[in-house]
Amino acid sequence: MASDDSENGTGTPGSGERAPKRRRSALLDSAIVEFSTYGIGGARVDRIAERANTNKAMLYHYFGNKDDLYLAALQDIYAGIRGAENELELDLSAPEAAIRTLVAFTFRYYVDNPAFVRMINTENLHRAVHLRAAGDMAALNRSILDRIKAILDRGVAEGIFREGIDPLDLYISISALGFTYISNQHTLAVLFGRDLTTDEAIEKRLESITDMILRFVRSDRHQAASDSAR
Repeated sequence: MASDDSENGTGTPGSGERAPKRRRSALLDSAIVEFSTYGIGGARVDRIAERANTNKAMLYHYFGNKDDLYLAALQDIYAGIRGAENELELDLSAPEAAIRTLVAFTFRYYVDNPAFVRMINTENLHRAVHLRAAGDMAALNRSILDRIKAILDRGVAEGIFREGIDPLDLYISISALGFTYISNQHTLAVLFGRDLTTDEAIEKRLESITDMILRFVRSDRHQAASDSAR
């Protein structure tokens, strides 16, 4: 078990204050691995604690029980993607490029974070009963919709996007086109005999998603101009 500077009196100044945060973060990371691998029912707190180099008593100290730990892990993965989205440079002066950036980020986030995809699937199996107890999750997720709306408004003003697109509907479409590819990759590979995880397959899928989304948002005039330029 890793030493705890806050308990043994060693370490640099401030390390005692940081140790609880590090331990809590390690428990959350371990919980995400556990819940995304075994689901809620199959997850074991002893494995979570061991993976985090601590013990069950410390886990219960920070999170109370397994259900509360699951909820904290669920909130953490949503905060993770929202935080990463907030760091994206989405240039309003180039609305189409901004959409391309958002599409690529979203798809690659799912590719790079399969635990995120599996935990969302798990929560949907439970009809989001745990997420409902998380408080105002809508506030956390509002930022991405506000940014999409700003991009759409700019695109409409410039005549390159059509009017009347709902930012939430667009985000759901961007998410679904990538999420399903990752969440169903194993069954799709068996059913259709194609490895969807190769670099080439990932790049082709990203091209397809980007093309579908851009065709959805473009105005008829701008789409015609784009087609003629090919």
